[in-house]
Amino acid sequence: MRYHKGMKPRPKAPKVEEYIANPSTDLVQVLLHSAAEANRTDRYLSWDELRYRKPPEGLDSAAWWVGIKLHRMQARQALPLLDKKGNPFSFTVTRMMQSLLHLIDMQGGGSLHTRTPNALNETDRNRYLMTSLMEEAIMSSLLEGAVVTRAEARELLRSNRHPINEHERMVTNNYRTMQLILGWKDEALTPGRILSLHRSMTEGTIHQPEKAGSLRTNADKVRIEATASGEVVHIPPPAEQLPQRLEALCTFANNDAEYMHPVLKAIVLHFWLAYDHPFIDGNGRTARALFYWSMLKAGYWLFEYISISQEIYKHAKSYYQAFTHSEEDENDLNYFLTDQLQTISQSISNLLEYLQRRTEEQKRLNDQLRNKQEFNHRQKALLSRLLKNPDYRTSVTAHCREFQTVRQTARTDLNSLVDAGLLLVHKEGNEFIYMPAANLKQLICS
Repeated sequence: MRYHKGMKPRPKAPKVEEYIANPSTDLVQVLLHSAAEANRTDRYLSWDELRYRKPPEGLDSAAWWVGIKLHRMQARQALPLLDKKGNPFSFTVTRMMQSLLHLIDMQGGGSLHTRTPNALNETDRNRYLMTSLMEEAIMSSLLEGAVVTRAEARELLRSNRHPINEHERMVTNNYRTMQLILGWKDEALTPGRILSLHRSMTEGTIHQPEKAGSLRTNADKVRIEATASGEVVHIPPPAEQLPQRLEALCTFANNDAEYMHPVLKAIVLHFWLAYDHPFIDGNGRTARALFYWSMLKAGYWLFEYISISQEIYKHAKSYYQAFTHSEEDENDLNYFLTDQLQTISQSISNLLEYLQRRTEEQKRLNDQLRNKQEFNHRQKALLSRLLKNPDYRTSVTAHCREFQTVRQTARTDLNSLVDAGLLLVHKEGNEFIYMPAANLKQLICS
């Protein structure tokens, strides 16, 4: 995992205990005037963001911060994730989080088909699944420093050629691992599976090949630095704690007896593995893979088609700041939870917007097709199907059967579309097979 080059350490915030110990502190006024900010549904400010804003009348910045912190501490829930000193990370389900979780549940459930009923047929689903897996593999690799353009990475994956360097290998490994997760989504998480994920993710890309799929040791001296300043921003737990911490992570992941919203749980797993940093490299990619496993296991099937790393890449600075704020502000995981809920919501919106565009494009093409007087109703029906499903193939026999016509009529229908450049034809055995031209959409629109 790489931290954004512009990151700086968070300024030290006022201590709640010290502030309220002051006899002159009017806690009632502090709580009253800080409630509006604490209950906002559009942001979750850290101290270094809050201190530059104008506080409510009657409060200075320190009092405002203390009041917000006191509100946040209400109903705080401790997690089994412990920091290096044995203190738990914790979170509070704020109104902002409730709003985002509701939006994700609404967007990520049955709405896909009700809003865009014909946008994803089986072929579209398979194609979009491959595209989304490629996109996640590419963007997750770019986040971790892979030096390859998106166009080059797409060509690499689509052509299935052998990677020529470690950067291309990072992309192909990520793609392979995302496919692996789809097969594991109904399985329990174990330390062995996490090691297998890491091995799949990093094989051939780390400077110590034997470390792929192996926990770091004390000799590895792993620490996370800001790329520009070189300043240490995180030192993970000691290596000797890793086997026990990995067991605790898996216990949390598999525990369905104590309810936690599945989306929050998946985000916690993402943070947990990144915080523990159990490997010498590839921790961020493995952490995001765990997030996907958890979401798919919980039944959020839509995440087979969604790339969160694309949004994370766009907002890398806030992503890495959320890690830092959560660690430095008394293990308050709300910073990271909120940041990722916003990322997830936007990622779902990106998919739904794509599907809406697909639906509108399909309707526009069908409208243009209906106005083509040179085609009969059978040809228009066939072309409409091919626009929806470019992998569809037909023959004279299939055309006869579907439209209840004689072979000569079927042959005339198909060959006239070949003459118009809309279909291609080749022979397989004793049958001629017809398929759409690569530029069928453009030809229909012309």
